[in-house]
This record gives sequence, C-alpha cells and structure tokens, in this order.
Amino acid sequence: MVLTAGRRRVGFSGYVLRPMGRTIRQFARSFIVGKPNTVLYPYQKLDLPPTYRGKHTLDFKRCIGCSNCVQICPNDCMWMEKLEDPELGKIERPGVDYARCLFCGLCVEVCPTVAIHHTVEFELADRERSGIKFGPKELRDDAYADKVLEERHKRSLPVLDLSKCTGCEKCAGECPEICIAMMPIEATGKQKPEINLGKCSSCGKCAAVCPEAALKMDEVYESYFEMLEPKLKLVNCTGCGACARACPADAIYMMDMPGTERTLKDGKKSKPKKRAVFVLEKCVGCGKCFRACKFDAIAMPGVKA
Repeated sequence: MVLTAGRRRVGFSGYVLRPMGRTIRQFARSFIVGKPNTVLYPYQKLDLPPTYRGKHTLDFKRCIGCSNCVQICPNDCMWMEKLEDPELGKIERPGVDYARCLFCGLCVEVCPTVAIHHTVEFELADRERSGIKFGPKELRDDAYADKVLEERHKRSLPVLDLSKCTGCEKCAGECPEICIAMMPIEATGKQKPEINLGKCSSCGKCAAVCPEAALKMDEVYESYFEMLEPKLKLVNCTGCGACARACPADAIYMMDMPGTERTLKDGKKSKPKKRAVFVLEKCVGCGKCFRACKFDAIAMPGVKA
C-alpha cells in the first residue's frame, strides 16, 4: 500500500516507521533521560513567555476612551462602560467578555496610547457565564504598562496650533525633507502648513524656527494600522463644537473665522463664526467626532455611524 501526498510518495516507512520512531524517542526522553514533555498541572506550571495572550490588563491613566479596541474586535466581545473615577472624573473604559474573546490581540495592536495589554494569566474558567465577563474595574492595572517592555516605538511629530500660526512659511522653507506645503484656508484668505507625516524625519527644525511657537514636537506611538482621517465639510459646519467635545485625543479645537462677523442693529459686530480644526497628528481615527456631528459636516469613510 502506498499513500501519495501531492507529488511525494509516502510508503510504509513514511506512515508507520517514522511516527513510531518519534514515539520511541519521546518515550526515551521522558523516562530514561528524565525530561518529560508535560508538567503536573495545576501543581506545576510552565513559565509562559511575555508575549503570551492571556487576560487583558488596562491602564486607566493611559486609556483615552477612544473605543478603537471595541470597533476592531472581530467577535464583538468588548464594550465601553461609563465610570466615575475620583481621580480621572467621568470616563469611558472597555470591558471584555471572555466567553467570546478570541485572544487575537487586535485590541492591543490598535490602541493608540498602548493602554491595553495581554498578561500571562489564563485561568479564567468559571461555573457561570457572568464570571468570565470582566468590566473595566476588574481589568484595571495602572502599573502594568510600566512593567512590560514597550514593543511599539514612539515618534516625534510636529503638531500645529492653527490659532497661533501666521502663515509666515518659515517652517516650509526650513524643512530639509520638503514635506511641508503651505495650503490656503477656506474663507479666511490665510495659509497654513500641511505636513506630510510619511516623509517627516522628526528633525524638529520647523518647530525651532517658528516665531509664534505654533509648531511643537509631540511624541506619539507608531500605529500598526492606517488611521482613518476625518474630513471637514466647511459649508455644513455650524461651529457647535460637538466634535471637539467628543474627541478623546484632544485632536480638535474650534477656531474663529475672521471676516464672518455681522453688523447688528445697534452697530456692534457679532462674534465671528467658529470652525473645527483637526490636528491629524493627534487623531486616533476613532470616529467619535463623525458620530457626534449632527449636521453632516464631517466625512469619515469606513466608520460606522
């Protein structure tokens, strides 16, 4: 009798003698050499590697409540829970239902602030289903993130404060990588620098040369994923500020639009209209601004409403 595996012919030695030889070697190793391949669990336990995907741990201080982990979860086993912390105030933090968790690690990889990690704890069995449903308080460990070795690199990127920018173009002229271009701002007649972060070498020359300190270098974690960027439809923006209030990463602020003041009946001028300004260097792509906007002023393809 001959078995065929693809183009390779497997004879008697292939499906009988080789497996038996492997069994004999393991037997000799276990009983003669004294090195068994198993341990007497639960009395003995293996030393698991630090990359083992066990129970999650959450750093409340690092977490910004962006819900990226909840959105990327393939089994919908995570949820955001509203809490009131005496130190942090009103916050939202994720919980995990281990009855459905795949331990795939996507939630850890997508976290923009590296606030959630896997531990080596795997003994999660319980007699009740509710016993393996862990809320944020059960996952909290603010010191764990400082114990583990950072696997994700930090990168310094220039962050623009548009309210301070005068459009002097000094940053664009100083950039050695030519990754800064001056772009006009709609309805204001001014220019602002647009930074190509892919080409940026983090040299910091643009921030050093800025006379108004409108550019500053800020450290951010490099992401494993391409973050979705919000796009503002200026025509629909009412300046309500709902997007800025909803942003967990403080990546949106409201700016006055010069020239939009109206003359009132008493001759005084009204306050100028406001518009949202996105600091894309800080944006984590969570889509909360898109969901908070009631006037269809923010477009974010790929994010569920």
